[in-house]
Amino acid sequence: MLQPNPANAAGWTLAALAVQLTAGVAADAAGRLFGFALLLVCWLMNGYAALRLRCTAALAAAAAGAALCVLMMAGASGWAVSMASNLLFLLYYLPLQNAFDRHLAAADVSNGTRRLGRVWAYATLAQRGASMLGFLPCFDGQDVLSLQQGSYTPLFTVQLALEVIALLAAFVSYIWMIRYLCRARVLLREGTV
Repeated sequence: MLQPNPANAAGWTLAALAVQLTAGVAADAAGRLFGFALLLVCWLMNGYAALRLRCTAALAAAAAGAALCVLMMAGASGWAVSMASNLLFLLYYLPLQNAFDRHLAAADVSNGTRRLGRVWAYATLAQRGASMLGFLPCFDGQDVLSLQQGSYTPLFTVQLALEVIALLAAFVSYIWMIRYLCRARVLLREGTV
């Protein structure tokens, strides 16, 4: 069995984020199947990071995310799949951040570092929550209906607001995640924890 290695887990999580972001771009440029394959690699890397951190909840979410990714590669789609994908990222990142925080707290690391982690967690919650709400079936076809009537429907306005919230929260989440994990990786590698 692998020994716990939080510094290594931080590095793998950062690498998985890079693959995740590449998958989002690659899905448009190289095709959906290639994007899903990269997303599967991302979930496998996340699972390895959770294993090295000994975070069972994050490991379970990564395994479920990999399984969902295989289903998407086989053709599964729709609002339920999109919501499940966002939920699994939430169920992965929140316990993972909490596990890193426990290691940093044990070393009596400054509150500034741990505050970065809390901003990352709250921004992730806002991002994924807004994304999930935006995929609710009540929003289906609101863009077409708005175009037909020449003005935004109330539901389309709400959907746009959710998308803006998700986009802004994603920006904050990823920036703070990178800052937090880079700092945690250095502190954990130096043997502070």
